Amino acid sequence: LDLKKIPAPHKIKATLDEYVIGQEYAKKVMSVAVYNHYKRVATDTMDEIAIEKSNMLMIGPTGCGKTYLVKTLARLLDVPLAIADATSLTEAGYIGDDIESVISKLLAAADNDVEKAEHGIVFIDEIDKLAKKKNTNQRDVSGEAVQQGLLKLLEGSEVEVPVGANSKNAMVPMVTVNTRNILFICGGAF
Repeated sequence: LDLKKIPAPHKIKATLDEYVIGQEYAKKVMSVAVYNHYKRVATDTMDEIAIEKSNMLMIGPTGCGKTYLVKTLARLLDVPLAIADATSLTEAGYIGDDIESVISKLLAAADNDVEKAEHGIVFIDEIDKLAKKKNTNQRDVSGEAVQQGLLKLLEGSEVEVPVGANSKNAMVPMVTVNTRNILFICGGAF
């Protein structure tokens, strides 16, 4: 990833303007956040500078263009994009997608190129549906445990992901993906 290839925030916004009407504030904030994120990734080689990871949270009602903004952004920057729905995520071992499946989607979008995937964007939609359920007796397989698993991903960790499949089994080769430089954008209506 070359710092010179990353367009300046005003250029990113100008390109977003060509596709997205309205949402001026969101486009401005996203342009700066994405630029800063990739600037951090590009300067990762400099030892004396340490910039902390920053992720984004987009809040807005259904149909206001959250997913579309992210799709346009990924196409503009030419980086792999994975879009996941938080409602389908469950704790490992239960029916539904486990948390690592988000990263395996990204790996598939990057044509199984780990280095390319590590510079991609992950958009997790419906993040507000992951709230902990109040005083229920049965096990909460899509609430708190998923939150904790996602937090580990968002903060940056090494994740074992199956190559070319969406479930872990003995026949599928595994690859380690470091999520430190992946930009996570979460969206929800709250």
